[in-house]
Amino acid sequence: MDGVRVWMSAPPIVARDTMTLPVARQMLAEQNIRRLPVVNEQDELIGIVTEGDINRISDSPAGDLAEYRPGQQVKDLPLRAFMRRPVLTVTPATCLREAAQLMIEQHIHGMPVVLGKQVVGVLTVSDLLRWMVGSETEVGAITMDARSVARD
Repeated sequence: MDGVRVWMSAPPIVARDTMTLPVARQMLAEQNIRRLPVVNEQDELIGIVTEGDINRISDSPAGDLAEYRPGQQVKDLPLRAFMRRPVLTVTPATCLREAAQLMIEQHIHGMPVVLGKQVVGVLTVSDLLRWMVGSETEVGAITMDARSVARD
């Protein structure tokens, strides 16, 4: 069984806890991703922010000008103010089936892959689909080879 390290997306795209909401929204759009592991100054994982988290606070750049709290606009919010924690993680050695089961049970679509407190990758539903299609292709190739041998 393949481990997470084979199929995770790496290197990871992460954000500092001081990054503001509009910058994070822009990064998600530019990188075509839906989640950002949040790290501190030591590059240790301390939280995660998803596209949905950002959209719940402000669904557009125009909404970033709204007041979040008295005297604080949404555009000034650092990720540490609304990131989720604790973060569900796996390691590179985690079995893909186990990681997939965890994602199903927790109703999430991706999670950071960590070694200690350092983010080394991200595993998403898309990565699991690539694994599944790759596995089906391998099984199909083996089956086709066996049929070819049987005919010879």
